[in-house]
Amino acid sequence: MEKHPSIKSATSVVLLMLVIPLMVWQCDRHEKMVGKYHALDVSEGGRISATLALEANGKGLWSIETDNAPFRWDVNQNVIRLHTPSGGVIEGIIDNGSIQLPIPGLGVILFKRDD
Repeated sequence: MEKHPSIKSATSVVLLMLVIPLMVWQCDRHEKMVGKYHALDVSEGGRISATLALEANGKGLWSIETDNAPFRWDVNQNVIRLHTPSGGVIEGIIDNGSIQLPIPGLGVILFKRDD
């Protein structure tokens, strides 16, 4: 049994009405995270000099002293995911404009956005 064309149209309109606000909300959340962040402290091993740059195009750069590492990033609710070129994923927590990232070998690093 085939659906009537008007039912298909109505279903499509309803789906668009549900999906578009979700997409706008996600894009807005993504844009709010764009910027440069500096490490405030490290839970293990003391302080380090590190920055995290999040670009609007979903690309980013992790910099520590003389080493830089590119990555892709995305946000889902209060979780940020950094996707490394080798296929690894580092998940961090977003809390009031700060990012907590568990970095292997360094522990959890708290990054605060530059003003």
